[in-house]
Amino acid sequence: MHVAEIFPASRHQVTRPILPKGMERDGLVALIDVIAPLIGVGAAAMATFRTMIAMTRPSAFKGAGEPPCCYLSQIEIARKRAVAPSRIRRHEAELVSAGLIRKCTMANGARSGHSGCGIFFDVVIARVQEFRELKERLEADRKAHGRLRGMRSSHKRHLKSALLELVETCGEADEVQAIFEAFAQWPSAQALHRMSLDDLAAHEAEANDLCGAALDLLHDLLKSSARPLENERSHIQDTTQDFNTVLCNDEGEAQNLPPATPVERRDATPHGAACCIENKDRAQSSAHKSKLMQQIGGARLYHLCSEDMQVWVNIALQKRSGLDFHSFVIAAQKRLPELGIHPSAWREAVESLGEQNATFCVLITDAKVADPEIPILSPGGYLRGMVRAARTGSLNIIGSLIGLTERNRCRA
Repeated sequence: MHVAEIFPASRHQVTRPILPKGMERDGLVALIDVIAPLIGVGAAAMATFRTMIAMTRPSAFKGAGEPPCCYLSQIEIARKRAVAPSRIRRHEAELVSAGLIRKCTMANGARSGHSGCGIFFDVVIARVQEFRELKERLEADRKAHGRLRGMRSSHKRHLKSALLELVETCGEADEVQAIFEAFAQWPSAQALHRMSLDDLAAHEAEANDLCGAALDLLHDLLKSSARPLENERSHIQDTTQDFNTVLCNDEGEAQNLPPATPVERRDATPHGAACCIENKDRAQSSAHKSKLMQQIGGARLYHLCSEDMQVWVNIALQKRSGLDFHSFVIAAQKRLPELGIHPSAWREAVESLGEQNATFCVLITDAKVADPEIPILSPGGYLRGMVRAARTGSLNIIGSLIGLTERNRCRA
């Protein structure tokens, strides 16, 4: 007869879940803090969870000795939490229902290390991988939510700018009034944070359509005025930005860009004054247009984009009558997640360079990433590098666009 048949297996031989390599008890608590709202655990119950898990040995989560267990009674936990024991009972029931603890007590509810009764955490250890995946989905949703808020912000700036020019061009016509009334129904920026991802996506699409309608109306009005759009003088001159300091070291370089094959769409960008109808918004007098795009043309810019960027621009043009700066801004933001660029890199570029230059930096980064002969390991790092170059005065956007043009010409 073997020894194993005489003596029962000891506890330490029983297979039980342990934390994955590199994760400690505090890391587990931090993970649960993030995903707790998604599994129905409130802030108060999480505070009780942290109190109980703090009474365990960290080494027990790595497989040393007995499984991690809190042997404190509900009264003792309530004393540490400075709440009534009845609340602790509700919290424990909530944690059990969420699958974060396993409750094992004696008939009278007592807990004891000698009898192996208490609050066990092996169930939560067994779900670590599930919770990690849940956290990744949550972070992806948060990034998507932030991107949608950013695009809504662009729609708002461009729409307010277009509305002011429409009012100054044709007064309060019925078409303009209808756009303004629809714009007045938009939720505030603070309200966007409380919207679900699906609701925000639907609102962003509606905002994009309304902004496009305003820009198309403005384009048609200016075109019918028989004045050349390229030489159109803005009603309010924008002197708040010196484009040459960032765009190019040579003011004449923009004229050196060779012509590209035009796309079969109108690509002139409407000119005019800025944001809504309030005087405080007039400083942003060119939010819906780009001086650089007026210089080199939308068709040229389109052909410098990568094929993936052109796809997003084409999607924007499906509901539009012309190629304008707004289409490139939104296409650039939609391209960011595909490039793996963190939203913070885009925000930093916009804050440092302005929306126009940030858009062209993304366009250049994307075009270079698409070139197999240019090794770019981190598009986000490359974009941040362009922002740093702009701060030191060494960024040359026009020069980069010329380089893309020469590359396309050599491969044609």
